[in-house]
Amino acid sequence: MNNPEFMPAPVRELISRALTMCEQLLTNVSVFYPFAAINTNDVICCVFAHETEEKETETKLIEKLQWRIIDTTTGTDSYSILVYAATVRTHRENNMDAIAIAISGHENDEQLLLYPYYRVGNKIVISPPINTMSN
Repeated sequence: MNNPEFMPAPVRELISRALTMCEQLLTNVSVFYPFAAINTNDVICCVFAHETEEKETETKLIEKLQWRIIDTTTGTDSYSILVYAATVRTHRENNMDAIAIAISGHENDEQLLLYPYYRVGNKIVISPPINTMSN
């Protein structure tokens, strides 16, 4: 079930807010840092990786966020998303920017949605998600 319309309401809310945040960020910058959001009992909090003195790769920041999600949600009825920049290769071998959203929750296995986006002037246009799960 990789269609956000059929996901639980807390997940839909997290996705909606994350896409709005990414749209706002991408109107001012070319790429954004990975972040996470957690919904516990309809309370949403945004989570960013702790800054260190070392310059860290995006992969390391994503790993840190995954651990923060696990630490925060273990033993709770929470839903979480991890949001990061991605590149999608089209069937014509072109690269397209995308927003990757990894979803996890107490009732579901982890799922990944990829939202390709493009720029039109100063606006960001986000496309519907690409199904990353095999049927």
